[in-house]
Amino acid sequence: MFKKKCVQLGKVPTSILLTPDDSFHSFGKTAEDTYGEKCSNGERDWKLFKNFKMTLYNASDKKTTRDLVIEDCRGNTISAITLFTLMFSHLKSAFVKQLEEATKGVPDDWIRWVITVPAIWDDSAKQFIREAAEKAGIRKIILALEPECAALYCGTLLQGLRDTLKNQALRIVGPGSRYILLDMGGGTVDITAHEVSRDFTYDELFAANGGPWGGENVNIAFQEYLCEIFTKPVFSEFCKVHTEDFYDLMGAFEQKKRTFEARMVQENKFVVIKLPYYLGKDFPLNTPMDLAVKEHDKLKIPAKHMMGFFNGTLDEISRHIKNKLKTEELKDINNVILVGGFSVPNIVKDRLKEVFPENANFYCPENSEVATLEGAVLYGQSQIHTTYEKSKPRSITPSINSRRSRFTYGMDSHVQFNPTKHPESKKFRDGDEVFCKDYFWVLLRAGAKLSRDKKGTMRTFTMDKDSTTLDVVIYKTENPSPKFVDDPGCLRLGTLVVDMTEGLGIPNREIKIGLQYNDTELNVYAINNRDEIVKTTFDLLA
Repeated sequence: MFKKKCVQLGKVPTSILLTPDDSFHSFGKTAEDTYGEKCSNGERDWKLFKNFKMTLYNASDKKTTRDLVIEDCRGNTISAITLFTLMFSHLKSAFVKQLEEATKGVPDDWIRWVITVPAIWDDSAKQFIREAAEKAGIRKIILALEPECAALYCGTLLQGLRDTLKNQALRIVGPGSRYILLDMGGGTVDITAHEVSRDFTYDELFAANGGPWGGENVNIAFQEYLCEIFTKPVFSEFCKVHTEDFYDLMGAFEQKKRTFEARMVQENKFVVIKLPYYLGKDFPLNTPMDLAVKEHDKLKIPAKHMMGFFNGTLDEISRHIKNKLKTEELKDINNVILVGGFSVPNIVKDRLKEVFPENANFYCPENSEVATLEGAVLYGQSQIHTTYEKSKPRSITPSINSRRSRFTYGMDSHVQFNPTKHPESKKFRDGDEVFCKDYFWVLLRAGAKLSRDKKGTMRTFTMDKDSTTLDVVIYKTENPSPKFVDDPGCLRLGTLVVDMTEGLGIPNREIKIGLQYNDTELNVYAINNRDEIVKTTFDLLA
């Protein structure tokens, strides 16, 4: 059930322009246009940073740190935390200015900020984005997972549909339904699945996952194709000297990308795009016709090459989905929701139809490109309603009831040595006792159901009377049953530092370490023998 025509709402590109002295100048399309003008005027010391959000995406064996740097279009670098803080400072100022124009005198503590993040971001990336926002003076922050926001938007959208469409959509996203949702953006593709309860609360069926398979990969493939035609030095020089023309070219390609269909390959058609003068004049006369054709100021791209721009990315997405469909969690699910800018091209929809069973029902909501934005508002409201029960609206508002843990979390510990379970290399003595070192003490397992009151297993430590702090190293892995913290795939996540100054001098003090997911963020905490929360710090970015 795809909607053929939707109201198009413009999205602002994640681009920041800095002056030569690294001061903030502009954001979004304004930044790109201004940068193009500066380059055309020979002012090449301005710095444009594009699509920098993707720098926070990490593979399972890496994490984000405070010393992360980001490169601009020319290879100049800046601290990532500085760049993100500049972005949040601008967004805050812009919002507060518009708010003041509409309503005077709104206190800062009345504003709750919702920041959306891809579901496949790890815990260090989430802490990084929160820290950058707080440096920009933003308080009362809620981090919302993008596919969950899109799901809430789809559930709420039902209430405004006419009966015929509503009945169709209810079978896909209504109470009792189970669906898989693909949030396909420019950088990443997030995949999640939910079961919808009668009260429109959503339970996640498996931990959201995905990869760096967004629409920007198609743009990169197109640029590599142009390098093949014009040579890399010529195309690179064009991008540097005629930056405005380059952005116009990529904007035109974006429109062609949205309307491209697979049938154009069988019909031997061309995708026609206007070439900027300063690139077109260097078109090689000996270019094979099956690679590209130039007619006047138009570049004619054979449809087979246009298909090739998509193939690598769509192959990755298809392979991942096929593997997920084999799991027990997705057995018999035939409802599919597509949201995000990369879900708009017809070729993407057609390829996804080939992956799912023939009887699959597809739902592409109106304004699917901004489903996450719309849903973020709903997510923020749902958090307020949960906190303040009296403020609950009379109409049913969809909300997230439970999630699944993406990782197994635990700590480095030691246990009594068991020769039938533990290798000799892990054996050590402490007095008369024999222990196994590097033991992965599990606090929370991958795939575990996470609800608001879900807490992991606790671990008790006995401290001597002179200790002022307790340092506990937390590890993570995708393996639901790890044995040791140095197993392949185990990553040191961060160190929990527990303040032990209270009770100093008292022998055999006990402290319990636990783990909990507070909605979308990991929380590791400590409790003393009086069941009181003890002051801790948990730094994931060191």
